[in-house]
Amino acid sequence: MAYAENVMINVLKSLYMHLGASVLLAFLFMFYYMYLRRYGIKGAFNKWLYKFKSDADFRRTFFLVFYGAMILFRTLLCRSVYNNPVSNVIGIWGLHDKEGKLNTESLENLILFVPFSFLLFYTFKDRFFKQNSMTLIYVMRKSIVIIFGFSLLIETCQLFMKLGTFQLSDLFYNTLGGLIGGVLYYITAKK
Repeated sequence: MAYAENVMINVLKSLYMHLGASVLLAFLFMFYYMYLRRYGIKGAFNKWLYKFKSDADFRRTFFLVFYGAMILFRTLLCRSVYNNPVSNVIGIWGLHDKEGKLNTESLENLILFVPFSFLLFYTFKDRFFKQNSMTLIYVMRKSIVIIFGFSLLIETCQLFMKLGTFQLSDLFYNTLGGLIGGVLYYITAKK
């Protein structure tokens, strides 16, 4: 009986852990499948390649989706199940954990969201910014609200799906990274 129980637990854990990634990949593949049925493999690939080469909006959107998927795979979709997702709600605020060991998680969280907010604003600049509304304060405020909301969504999913730990330090460093990315976008857009 112990063997059957152990197998059942491992199978259910595997389904639980990989369900999100599997659904996401199947959903995206089905979009491409519709394109494949219409144009064939070579035709669909050539159309995608032509669109990538000729359309700047398509390229920007591709890189934003690519990077967003990387964030989701790193933070949610490819994580192990945790027994206690609230074991360290405060998180790690420095470069060393409680035992004094080097921990770069805070820097990683900060760096993770710099390109994301930059790509987000670069891709959807017409939706976020009217012609004369792009001031530094406005970009900073937008960065904080959007990245904090996205980070809170990730942390909440980690909490309820038990795929990581809910940490306030992650919210802070992700938002700070998004703010830096927004400021970098503002600097490059103003040139």
